[in-house]
Amino acid sequence: MLRIIAGQYKGRKLKVPSGATRPTADRVREAVMSIIGPKVLGARVLDPTAGSGALGLEALSRGASWVVLGDRSAQAAKVILENLALINDPKIIFKKTVLLKDFDKLLALGPFDLIFLDPPYKEISWPREFLSRAAKEDLAAPEALAVWEQEPETLKTWTQEDLKPWQLVTARTWGQRAAAFFFLNQEK
Repeated sequence: MLRIIAGQYKGRKLKVPSGATRPTADRVREAVMSIIGPKVLGARVLDPTAGSGALGLEALSRGASWVVLGDRSAQAAKVILENLALINDPKIIFKKTVLLKDFDKLLALGPFDLIFLDPPYKEISWPREFLSRAAKEDLAAPEALAVWEQEPETLKTWTQEDLKPWQLVTARTWGQRAAAFFFLNQEK
């Protein structure tokens, strides 16, 4: 079982979907939030691959203005709804599926200041396309931050050209987990 680490909902226990979902461990969430720092305060957050919802709920607990969570897995969606009931905060919006085909629905909810991507590790092209569209179609706010969790080996294969106009700020590794932090660098 996961828990919210800090903020308004500190200590609240969260349920985790069984099976293929790989929840972000407490120590990794704590490190991610430490790196993001004050960027979370007042942020509009999108987590389209939420799993348990832990990253988005952690951001809400630490001062995000509102959070949109989604996951295409029916089991994850059920657990997210259970976790939302435990938090009971009106600043959370749940969308059962948040895929590229649902992108237009998200535009009405954006733009987002902070985007978490933690898809199954084998899915590499989907997050790249999602970030590209988020920048082009103004789903991401100017100067948005995206955090993409992936296997350490996958992070080593990226080049800056792969994700333009997103600019890699830093990447960190914790055992078999890694996260890359991207800043939207839109030249207008």
